[in-house]
Amino acid sequence: MKRWLENPLLYYQLYGAMRNRWKRQPFLYGTAAVSIALIYLLLLQLVSFTEAGFVSTLTLCLFAMCLSAPLMAYNLFSLEYEKQTWETLALTRLTAKEILWGKWGTALMRVAGFTLLVLPLLLLGIGTDISNDLATKLYRFGAGVWMLFGWGALIVSLGMWLSFKLRRTLTTASALYAGQVFALILLPLLLLIFSGGDAPIGFISGIQSYREGIYWWIASFLSAWALLFLNPFWAVYQLSFVGFGSDFLFLRGESYSAGLRYMGWGFVQGGIYLALALLFAGLTYRGLKYAWRK
Repeated sequence: MKRWLENPLLYYQLYGAMRNRWKRQPFLYGTAAVSIALIYLLLLQLVSFTEAGFVSTLTLCLFAMCLSAPLMAYNLFSLEYEKQTWETLALTRLTAKEILWGKWGTALMRVAGFTLLVLPLLLLGIGTDISNDLATKLYRFGAGVWMLFGWGALIVSLGMWLSFKLRRTLTTASALYAGQVFALILLPLLLLIFSGGDAPIGFISGIQSYREGIYWWIASFLSAWALLFLNPFWAVYQLSFVGFGSDFLFLRGESYSAGLRYMGWGFVQGGIYLALALLFAGLTYRGLKYAWRK
């Protein structure tokens, strides 16, 4: 662990590069920092005074993650090509694993920092949530934070791989934003249109055990409903129907709430996001090994 934390590339990506940017353009980055701080305080007041609830607050944080995550990874490798420092990096004594961790670890730490930054917003949201049941609040909060971090990790991992393959910063950024629009908006709309607009709510209500929940996840991948289930915004919305107390019986029914719990709703999506993030990291590592034989 100490060896990974002392990675010089990781240190440079986290501190050195940012310090150089601040020295070159102090006014620009100072203005951006002040603007972000003011927006953050405004959001804190908005969530506190409007009592937005956890699902609404989490949706807002997820939208911010979709906008911010591509900026955390879109130039990790492409900048090396554009500044013609690629060969210099290849000549160092760093192995492919150390280079990968220096880039990917930086992006993951940025995602973790973003998640920690919005925790006060989420805590305010869960405090003003409609449910008074402690178990329901803990489930929602844990699943929501897990999904938020998992989605951010997936986006930065995809961005790192695209940056390595495309070798163009603007092309990578465009692909990340356009891909999110297609995956999060257009694809679910097409799925609902061709299915007649009926989400499989009735099937979820019929799930009565964790084994059936696993079977239904497998069936969702075979029937393309996984495209909707893995949509983080739709998954966050369904968290409003997850409950343990009797105060949730008036929503879509106790059977639907139990079905979501048996499916591990929220936690499974976050795990799949992280598995896909590992896949893209593995593809990047394979490319590094092939390119440099390290």
